[in-house]
Amino acid sequence: MTKNRRQFLNLMGAGIVGLSGACTLLRCASRSPKRKMIFGWTTCLTYQTGERKLGYDYFSRLLDEMQEHGMTHLIVMMASHGYYSPGNHGLAWPARNPRLKPQIDQNAVNAHEESEFFSRIIAKAHDLGIKVYIEIKYLAMIGVRQGYPGVEFLTPPQGGFVHTIDPSADPRVREAIETLHICCDSEPAHQYMRDKLQDVLERYRELDGIVLEHPSYSGNTCYCASSQKRLLQDTGKSRDEIEEEELYQWKSMRIRDTLIDLKTLIKGINPQFEFGFYTGVPATDGDIAGYQDKRGHRTETLAQVGLDFVMPYCEGRNRDREPEMIAKVIDHLAPLKYYLHTTIRRDMPVGYALPPKDPNYVRNIIKWGKERFEQDQRMMGMTFFNEVKVPQDNRQAVYDSI
Repeated sequence: MTKNRRQFLNLMGAGIVGLSGACTLLRCASRSPKRKMIFGWTTCLTYQTGERKLGYDYFSRLLDEMQEHGMTHLIVMMASHGYYSPGNHGLAWPARNPRLKPQIDQNAVNAHEESEFFSRIIAKAHDLGIKVYIEIKYLAMIGVRQGYPGVEFLTPPQGGFVHTIDPSADPRVREAIETLHICCDSEPAHQYMRDKLQDVLERYRELDGIVLEHPSYSGNTCYCASSQKRLLQDTGKSRDEIEEEELYQWKSMRIRDTLIDLKTLIKGINPQFEFGFYTGVPATDGDIAGYQDKRGHRTETLAQVGLDFVMPYCEGRNRDREPEMIAKVIDHLAPLKYYLHTTIRRDMPVGYALPPKDPNYVRNIIKWGKERFEQDQRMMGMTFFNEVKVPQDNRQAVYDSI
């Protein structure tokens, strides 16, 4: 792996040097204009909103606030999952595909044709010079089995599900957890993702792009029937026979091919759509490469997808060492361009334990990000998550610091 990565970076470096030399030969008359760091919010239509039902007025005010403070990018989550956000579960737009309808969140204002408002938010954002992206997860919802019989999920070696399900869980909670992590090797699962992306993007063609979270394997998955069949077909080996390095190579190629297929679909709907991808976690044990390998997210194969940018997770897992650890992540992701996903919530969702953030953390991480931006041409900027759950003092720290 080390040798292959070194060769990959050398080739990329040679290309950059070649371009630099061409510029010298042509005696470029002027330098590029000074880059401007991008700042924005990542928010949602329903995730962690609790009893609130957010509509046009909420997001319209947010856009005005963003323009006032010089923010130019907005990412909006288009669905919520009850495992992490009890009370908010399902797709938050009025899906037209009959196979997706069982997964619609009937409590979401935007999920009904008569009260759909997100299209107007996109139009207003563009009037204000703000780009709008949506975030879609390679995950499933309650009702996916109804629309996509035979769908399979990330499966550990002993069977069952990635998350432990409390025996006392009610049927709705159980189904939400069971159907959470779909496997990209499962044809019905991947068709579900294709249908979901097509449905939302054909409705919102005026978007600037989409950021996909997952597909990913986990450290010890997947043992579903589809994965085992595909592994044997591609390598001639079973999970019991294959060596670790070959397994990691296979995982990374499967993720690459899955993303390429989805990119082709996305660009086919609107060639101008930008395509981003969440990847890169500053694992607390410091094994950045190992964590990425287990997920199937090798930088070399992600680069082959042709992503417009990737989004590493800056979540404060490492507390005071977070800048040091996230720097290792983004160095590992070279030469990919990145837009930093920066978690600044104080209160974390159920089942997702992270250290709480205060204004001092917010100020320090933005200060670090601005210094990094000046040194790193690959860095685009920072987006702050989750806007609907950010306390006012943290919010003000963002505006005071950017």
